[in-house]
Amino acid sequence: MRLWRLLKWLLFALFFVCFFVLAWSLFFKGNSEEKDEVTALSKKTEIVSSNDLSNFSNGTLTRTLGSKAGVVINATTGKIIYAENAFDALPVASITKIMSAMVVLDRNIDLKKEVSISSEDYKIGGNLRIVAGRETVSVRDLFFASITGSANNAALAIAKLTSFSDGDDVVSAMNRKSIELKLDSLHFEEASGLSPKNIGSAYDVARMVGYAFQKYPLIFDAGSRKEYTITTTNTRREHVIKNPNDLFNTNPGEFSASKTGYLDEAMYCLVLAKRTDAGMIVAVTLGSPTKTDGEKETLMLLKRGEQAFASVN
Repeated sequence: MRLWRLLKWLLFALFFVCFFVLAWSLFFKGNSEEKDEVTALSKKTEIVSSNDLSNFSNGTLTRTLGSKAGVVINATTGKIIYAENAFDALPVASITKIMSAMVVLDRNIDLKKEVSISSEDYKIGGNLRIVAGRETVSVRDLFFASITGSANNAALAIAKLTSFSDGDDVVSAMNRKSIELKLDSLHFEEASGLSPKNIGSAYDVARMVGYAFQKYPLIFDAGSRKEYTITTTNTRREHVIKNPNDLFNTNPGEFSASKTGYLDEAMYCLVLAKRTDAGMIVAVTLGSPTKTDGEKETLMLLKRGEQAFASVN
């Protein structure tokens, strides 16, 4: 009898220990997963919406990016499909021109006005090749040269022409608009993208460009052009502005609009956007080692984002 009682107590104790260990492991796992989800925002990680994205290569990309950062989002709904270092602030190069274009258009600048470009506006990088101080073009043509062709002198000329009667300047307006749109990582030092101090995260860049392409039809139009022809208004010379994005030649129709960027400090940067039934899908890479790598990886992200949203709608 005494042996039987001892055996019952041992069985009871064993059951209690097993129950305690199981409960503790479940509690610890839950807290660990929650902690991992938070810390993932600052590391290479995949951030997937709550929908079932099983068709999205089982929810993962087959490899990490060669670019310093990348992200693909639905800019219409705000959902993130994939992110890799997407919250790190990096130089954004000529993608800056999207923000400067927005603040200029916010001031209702006269697009038909005829202007010339001063020699001071000719900087390193892409430029609209007209005779400084002599040949004239419309502000609309300067606008397309800035966005389609990423011409630095065109962007700087438009910024100088914009009238800010309240004493504000274009760069201050750009930084203020970043705050208004809650793009906390974005900061600008000048209007064309020549400063490595123009910085932002891939995530905020995607949100900025997605907003611009949806809210400003002229910016979307300029970003969707493979090339744009400018005719000087006084000498009637034609200039064909070509988009630096080679995907317009190699993969036409696989995206709706884009914006390129390059700076030694920034390396290659690219935004691709596509209008779909699910919304506007926007993919961004920053800091790609080569132009070809950036184009391939951004297009890959865009396709995966389109697949993912198609699978849940």
